[in-house]
Amino acid sequence: MDPLWCLDPDWNRSYRRMLGYLAAGGTVIGPVNRTGLGDDPSFRPGAWLRKQAKARTEGKLTEQQTALLDALHAAEAAGG
Repeated sequence: MDPLWCLDPDWNRSYRRMLGYLAAGGTVIGPVNRTGLGDDPSFRPGAWLRKQAKARTEGKLTEQQTALLDALHAAEAAGG
């Protein structure tokens, strides 16, 4: 079963946009004002990641959201 099915629809959509950005060659680390790549040039991955970092600090993310974000960073650290 898709682990994203029970998450907030807006968060889910943005997370999937982030996955698409990474698949198109984007990185987790970078300036906040960078824009998306490929078919989604309006996506602002840096701004979304900053928002998630703030939400995490404030305890507003679920354990599942935190784990998915950690997986993004781990995958990049491992080289993809």
